[in-house]
Amino acid sequence: MTITFQDGELRQLLREHVQSTQPELLANLQNQTITYPDWLGSGYKRDIGLPSGIDLTLHRYRLHRDLVQVCSSEQSDCFEFVFSLSAYSQYNEGPVFSDRQAHLLGPERQDSRWREFADRDYSAVDIHLDPALLAALTEGHSTRLPKTLQHMLTGERKFPFIDPIAITPGMQTALWQILQCPYQGLTQTLYLEAKSLELIALFLDAIDESTAQTTLHRDDLERIYQARQILQRDLQNPPSLLDLARLVGLNDRKLKEGFRQAFNTTVFGYLTQQRMEEACQLLVQQRSVAAVAAAVGYASPTAFSGAFRRKFGVTPKAYQLANCRGA
Repeated sequence: MTITFQDGELRQLLREHVQSTQPELLANLQNQTITYPDWLGSGYKRDIGLPSGIDLTLHRYRLHRDLVQVCSSEQSDCFEFVFSLSAYSQYNEGPVFSDRQAHLLGPERQDSRWREFADRDYSAVDIHLDPALLAALTEGHSTRLPKTLQHMLTGERKFPFIDPIAITPGMQTALWQILQCPYQGLTQTLYLEAKSLELIALFLDAIDESTAQTTLHRDDLERIYQARQILQRDLQNPPSLLDLARLVGLNDRKLKEGFRQAFNTTVFGYLTQQRMEEACQLLVQQRSVAAVAAAVGYASPTAFSGAFRRKFGVTPKAYQLANCRGA
């Protein structure tokens, strides 16, 4: 069963639910959390206003029913950078946005429909900012921006969004740091401000690089996706680069070049990212650091802790404690 909401109706419903169950979540006007009622889903949306005028929305939820939101053009007056670690949504019965993708939405002049699907985990960070603020941030560099974004900044609404790109390892690190921010008060505000600007910079850099890339042949791309699946299947004992290339029928050079083009990272970088994401899930389940290290393929807890700290800026134990506190 699909439920349809018109402009603002879903947020109003969630706010009313929180007001009647956990009103303290709405006490701070600059940092509010709204949760889903049991009949609709589980999890939350968290809205954070930052001093620069940037607004963040953190999404961590799972729907029990398919959901459609109809948004009129009057409700779309800002730019929205969307970074989805896990998601599955559809825009106007057309493009589908899925896991580990980032895209940019601009102000629209027509109504739009967003469909979200039940029984999928949604984990994403949205960065909202006014056109004037984005123009100010890119002032003096507009000619280096993709043509589509240049048109959007001048007020042209022909292209409502920039095509999705793969989230890079740098983006993933910043996203996890935002979602698991351990700070409070002023430190939290300044930290989230810096990370938001970092994500915008990484996104603009990534789309700049993507315009210069050549298209992979379909057969090669299928083999590279096959290589990714092999890595995902065995994080503990992955094949060497040469063995992986042989398994998918490519030479190691083509595998390395194609992997970077398809996923914006190296084969080793992708393997490390998958190990870290799996480690985060296991730490949340209160597994010991030693058990998590073994589960994701590290020879020792020390080696794992060092890699985790380099990736997320905190130790595995600190990450685990922050999750316990926020649970």
